[in-house]
Amino acid sequence: MSCNGNSSQSSGDALEVVKGSHLFGESATGWVLGEAVRHLNSADKEGEASYQRTVEQLRKCGDDLVETVNGLSRQAGLGGSDLRWSLLYVMGDAGKANAAQFLVASALEKLPERNPDEGCESVRDSEMLVRTMAIQAIGSVAKRYPEVAEAVLEVVKAQPARPLLIEAVKVAVELGLRDQVRTVLSEKEHWILDIRRAHVQEVFANPEREDGKERSFTPPKFGMHYTAPKVACCTTKEK
Repeated sequence: MSCNGNSSQSSGDALEVVKGSHLFGESATGWVLGEAVRHLNSADKEGEASYQRTVEQLRKCGDDLVETVNGLSRQAGLGGSDLRWSLLYVMGDAGKANAAQFLVASALEKLPERNPDEGCESVRDSEMLVRTMAIQAIGSVAKRYPEVAEAVLEVVKAQPARPLLIEAVKVAVELGLRDQVRTVLSEKEHWILDIRRAHVQEVFANPEREDGKERSFTPPKFGMHYTAPKVACCTTKEK
């Protein structure tokens, strides 16, 4: 199997995993991991079911999952952010307690400097997404292994870039660590604790609404009810 994660190509940001490479095939764990990445990026029900089956297999693969993900991530490098994001996603779903420290290290890896010539989709932006996924994966692993939940506090204490700090705080709060986070954050950062995730149903607006009875503004008045200020115009006859 091979992975083409170059988002600068005309194919956009899609991650394509195709058969025929040695990238994932060096071990049994690597092969199953490759299948997981391939099915993760499929958009049909069959792909979702296949992804769940591969995750179940990876949970039985032993402790070499972290080593395999680490090796593949190093091979992918900065140019393979799509692949590394997918690997971390799978790690969140399949990783054991020993994955927590690897995910913390991944989240705190130094970000590249911003290059103003790269536009709005820079290498730094892609790397920010990879580290965000590492933080989310810590939360996923901790929900299965509560004993490693406090690993996310290591990310908060390290004070990473603001978007990553916010994500780490959200994950920590979801894991029931609000009080611990409050003691770690400076007082001026306590506002982050009030950020919450909203389900799509909470923010969904019905475009077919027809009742039209509720208004959030007062419409202007016309005719006899027109209340705008009036200006009287007068002229004087020159002598």
